[in-house]
Amino acid sequence: MSVTKRLVTAEDLYQFQWPSRPTLSPNGNHVIYEKTIVREREDDYETQLFLADVDGKGSRVLTTSGNTNRGPVWAPDSNEIAFVSDREYGTQAWLLSLAGGEAVRLTRFRYGIHSLFWSPDGQYLYGLVLVASGREVELIDSGLSSKAWQEELERENRTWANGPKRYDWSYYKLDGSGLQKGLQPQLVAIHLASGDWRQLTRGSYAVCEPAISPDGAYVAFTANRDRDGVSLYGGQIFRVSTSGGEPELLFNRTEAQLPTYSPDGKWIAFFADIEHKALYRMGSDGGEVISLSAAYPFSFGDATFTDMRYIRYPLAPQWSHDSSAVYALSTRAGRNEVVRFATSNDGSAPKVVVDGDRTIFHFSYDGDNRLALAYSTATHPGMIAVTSGDGEEVRLDDCNDELMAQLVVAQPEEFSYTSEDGWGIQGFLLKPTQMEPGQKYPVLLDIHGGPHSMFGYAYFHQMQLFAANGFAVVYLNPRGSSGFGKPFFEAVHGDYGGKDHLDLQNGLAEAIRRYPFLDERRIAVNGISYGGFMVNWLLTKTDAFFAAVSEGCISNWISMFGTSDICPAFMEQEFAGQTDVETLWRHSPLAHVSRVKTPLLLIHAEQDLRCPMEQAEQFYTHIKRQGGDVEFLRIPNASHGLLQIGKPALRVARLQAMVGFIAERLPQR
Repeated sequence: MSVTKRLVTAEDLYQFQWPSRPTLSPNGNHVIYEKTIVREREDDYETQLFLADVDGKGSRVLTTSGNTNRGPVWAPDSNEIAFVSDREYGTQAWLLSLAGGEAVRLTRFRYGIHSLFWSPDGQYLYGLVLVASGREVELIDSGLSSKAWQEELERENRTWANGPKRYDWSYYKLDGSGLQKGLQPQLVAIHLASGDWRQLTRGSYAVCEPAISPDGAYVAFTANRDRDGVSLYGGQIFRVSTSGGEPELLFNRTEAQLPTYSPDGKWIAFFADIEHKALYRMGSDGGEVISLSAAYPFSFGDATFTDMRYIRYPLAPQWSHDSSAVYALSTRAGRNEVVRFATSNDGSAPKVVVDGDRTIFHFSYDGDNRLALAYSTATHPGMIAVTSGDGEEVRLDDCNDELMAQLVVAQPEEFSYTSEDGWGIQGFLLKPTQMEPGQKYPVLLDIHGGPHSMFGYAYFHQMQLFAANGFAVVYLNPRGSSGFGKPFFEAVHGDYGGKDHLDLQNGLAEAIRRYPFLDERRIAVNGISYGGFMVNWLLTKTDAFFAAVSEGCISNWISMFGTSDICPAFMEQEFAGQTDVETLWRHSPLAHVSRVKTPLLLIHAEQDLRCPMEQAEQFYTHIKRQGGDVEFLRIPNASHGLLQIGKPALRVARLQAMVGFIAERLPQR
């Protein structure tokens, strides 16, 4: 039966599904994964767990209770899974037998539990529990019902919110969660047969990214014991005995992430280095540290900029069964790939094992030849698949297929150009979804955040919406973007608003030269975060745009230094240590605001602690004061992550405001 196609609308956001975190069972027969949907009436999200056969012949939902079921981990025998769920008493650990029956709650911790993992013998479950600084793990009173506990917690939170807060450490707030209560995650071990548990770590520092040794004797983790330090770039690596005792320092630099043991127990693989991560191997007791990616120019993880994924999970290196190789997710030129690195350090070249014009945002490796993938393409929001050594790939789900069959979506075209100082720059063009020969179309220049993210082959609802409204969208990866090597990544340091903005202007000019249907007299611009900074900066340099949207922006680096949740560490890195007042002001759009003539819509979330609201307020006030055409959209109950994790209705309203503002100011030909 044929399907009548229609154009993309902002409201299509309500119908998207986001599959994520596929995990292969130890016996290799199944994949468990999360799927997040929008609950339009409740204006929130729901995440449930699904089980699929690796042959693609069947899948089923595993959980239906609670709004959030996440972090599933397989028992070593593949017969059970543990996961965290908010179905009662906050976020607790639950156990589900795949033979049937209801999930059983395992824990009753006062502040919940997360980051679950099993002991190799299946007798213990480990996890991280929030603990008040210097105190022991607290339990919920056994006499309280879940409802009574929820009411007690709400009273506690109101009391805390309405009271004075006193801090003596630097990084006391965090975007998305607000002012910090001094709770730190600590490691606990739960004996499944008896239900008894033990607290294995204590202190005023956060235990992060735990991983157990194959003999079950140790748990490695990252932590930053400097209370005035920041975990922007990771922490030191420690290990603690599962039988008790003080943690032992293994790796002293405070920039390590995601340690994981080799199956033979000899090694720990991890990522390290500030911002542009590299892959390392060290002995499981510390020992010699060797870079496995010294000859590999690209960084690790998922740096793709899109408005689709509901949540991004850190992904540790994954070992082959024989400990001879480590598999890692890498960001390269608008694509994410799974790359194999030999651990012998014998000079063997890294090998790309899964690639393509897509964004892989999570994978699971069985240690032999099969991988499970969660990925997006430029025309599909997200799907789950398995692939094997012979290259055959099998879809395990039908997420989004019915919706996408109804929509007319645009396929991007990739192009390249050369910067003024010789860098090769990647660009993309998304054509209007309805075009007529001989017609010219207005252009939207879209600028990504970061700056160390990248545009690539991932579905971007905002861009498709503009294409559906008759715009051609130009989006570029200027210097500072991930995916093009460390020198390119670092080229923006100390030069914000310098050659990076020329990369954007030159890329726009190249697109207009290449594509004669682009109307060079009708160009708008938008950007978020660093992209918002760059919109503000461009408006002080040129009047070439007929309208602009600046979201979650930066206008004044001086005030940003003292108010952002990630500063001063972020700015000390990005400004190459030059954070004196004169330098910060020179790079601030606010210093040049008198030059702004372009109609501007500022969008900012009220609870944005990354690029605080005052950044937009300052720019708005000065432009308004000088008689400029400027509007200010303040989004309540949202953080800097509005683009991906804001309330659905607010995300739709944001899209409608952007398109409406630009369309209203679109000049007639």
